[in-house]
Amino acid sequence: MNIEFETSFKPIINQELNAFEETYNLILPDDYKNFLLYHNGGKTVRRRFETKDKTIASSIMLFLPLSKETENNLENFYKKYNLSNIVPPNFIPIGIDPADSLICLSIDGKDQGKVYFCDMDYFEEDNELKQEFIRLISPSFKEFVNSLFKPV
Repeated sequence: MNIEFETSFKPIINQELNAFEETYNLILPDDYKNFLLYHNGGKTVRRRFETKDKTIASSIMLFLPLSKETENNLENFYKKYNLSNIVPPNFIPIGIDPADSLICLSIDGKDQGKVYFCDMDYFEEDNELKQEFIRLISPSFKEFVNSLFKPV
């Protein structure tokens, strides 16, 4: 993955990543773990994307860091969206777009490793996000990052 950042966060170490996985009993895909270890989130220069069905074009405004330098971090988003059963249980939010919709990574099941756009404009507080508002972006995290392009 060759990616350039406008802003980023302090590096993390394997122990922090392992502690996160153990705390929440999950296993992150290797390409995403490597991304966190080498970059730990931030705002990339290339950030535009389209869903596979070409119905949505947006930008990833922030890749969520594992560190707690910002409230917009991986752990806080996991608690807010996963522990509250807002997103499917096999998803983990890894980023946000300008309208606060989520970019999620599937970490379990038959679609493990795939990246999805979760349109939070249609989320109702007392409900979970409906499947019709979830769109596939990429078959893997690495392909997602490599397919990002610069805003015009």
